[in-house]
Amino acid sequence: MVVEMDEGTREQVQEMFTDLEEDVTLHVFLKDHDCLYCNDTREIAEQVAELSEKVHTEFHVGEVEDSLAKEFGIRFSPAIVVHGKDEYKIRFYGIPAGHEFGALIGTILDASTGAVPLPPDMIEDIRAIDRPIHIQVFTTPQCPYCPKMVRMANQAAILNPLIESDMIESLEFKELAQQYEVFGVPKTVLNETIFIEGMPEPEMFIDKLFDAAD
Repeated sequence: MVVEMDEGTREQVQEMFTDLEEDVTLHVFLKDHDCLYCNDTREIAEQVAELSEKVHTEFHVGEVEDSLAKEFGIRFSPAIVVHGKDEYKIRFYGIPAGHEFGALIGTILDASTGAVPLPPDMIEDIRAIDRPIHIQVFTTPQCPYCPKMVRMANQAAILNPLIESDMIESLEFKELAQQYEVFGVPKTVLNETIFIEGMPEPEMFIDKLFDAAD
């Protein structure tokens, strides 16, 4: 599959990227064989990086057992780790195509500034969490609600270093989706114990974060 942004999308993203502050690096983990969407994921990362001098790519081709992959918590390929103002625990598993492209762009903006567009009281609540939380958001490229859920999870990881956030493209990682009984998306799993079906209100999402931290 050839991944290509149309001119309108390129111009829109370039305009959005004028708000970038710190440089952002997309660490792209790929396999050198038996990977249906690795080339497409590489193409998307390259095309995004072309739209701003502040966006960079580093490609890592090999197995997930490699030392850097372990350091970044990579479990599967293809994967994109987004580092910006800090080295955040934000990972996109699978090609960020369709609606999920918007989640990638929004996350790049958030990672660059280290700030998120949430009310101050919600930001304070997320920062108050004092136990590790692993968020997994299952998505599909066709889901219009998934990017908002992914970005909200990623924003939590930006605000609190104890939180790690994974977007998982369900169609690429079908066995994982079956394991978590993903019958509709978005479906969000927090610390293997708390489950959210659909797109919650931000206040409910924070309540679930605290439930997962108990």
